[in-house]
Amino acid sequence: MAEKSSRVIVNGLLTVIKVEHLSSNFIRIYFSCDKSLQINPLWVGPHLKLIFADPITKAITFPGFDEKGKLLLTENVRKLARTYSIRKYDEVTNQLVIDFAIHAKGIAILWAQSAKESDQIGLFGMGSKTVFENSYLVLIGDIAAVPAICYSLENLPDNQKASAFIEVKHQSDVMPLPNNDNVEINWLIANSLQPNQLIDSVIAANLPTHDDLLFWGGMESSLAQQLRHAIKDKYSDLNADAVQIISYWREGFAEGEFRHRE
Repeated sequence: MAEKSSRVIVNGLLTVIKVEHLSSNFIRIYFSCDKSLQINPLWVGPHLKLIFADPITKAITFPGFDEKGKLLLTENVRKLARTYSIRKYDEVTNQLVIDFAIHAKGIAILWAQSAKESDQIGLFGMGSKTVFENSYLVLIGDIAAVPAICYSLENLPDNQKASAFIEVKHQSDVMPLPNNDNVEINWLIANSLQPNQLIDSVIAANLPTHDDLLFWGGMESSLAQQLRHAIKDKYSDLNADAVQIISYWREGFAEGEFRHRE
């Protein structure tokens, strides 16, 4: 089974210690975390649930729990919560790195663009729905998934074979990655004359045995839907849980106003 959902509740504070502008489309922010993060080394593209300060009260309010220990997400918390990927984490120093991709304006991007040392946000959860296993891994994403894909490629288990198809806006968005003979990486630069180049590249690729594939990806919602259909049409014998394509964002919508998996 490819999908093994796992979520960890944290409710910790992240404090900015450094901000880097990697390109016109990426802001890297280094945080110190007041709690140790228990990250499963087998997670593919692990995500973080961030909570931003209320724009009026400036307070960071973490979700509570009901009498059964279930997380309670109020409407106000949902409005201030956003999902981001882990880029790097140092368990010795408790330093967390998040790359913010500037692909749409929203509460998180506006915060990242003005972030400075000592600013704080909350972290109330983290997890992943997919783990590394023996299947050949195919990672696919637009600019929003670059951090998750880079993290996954840098943390591949020994002998894990993988291909990656990543579409970014400009050549300056291409991230340096360590050499790995088990990995084939395909960087694509967005081209208005080839709007389907990401899907076309995945479908045209000469991938190994069909029943030994695991597709994982994150991208804009409409693109995710097209890609799911294209993969399932070509690889019709794959189990449903071998295609984990997530709608990371949707044009014109804030998080919470669309489904990540549909």
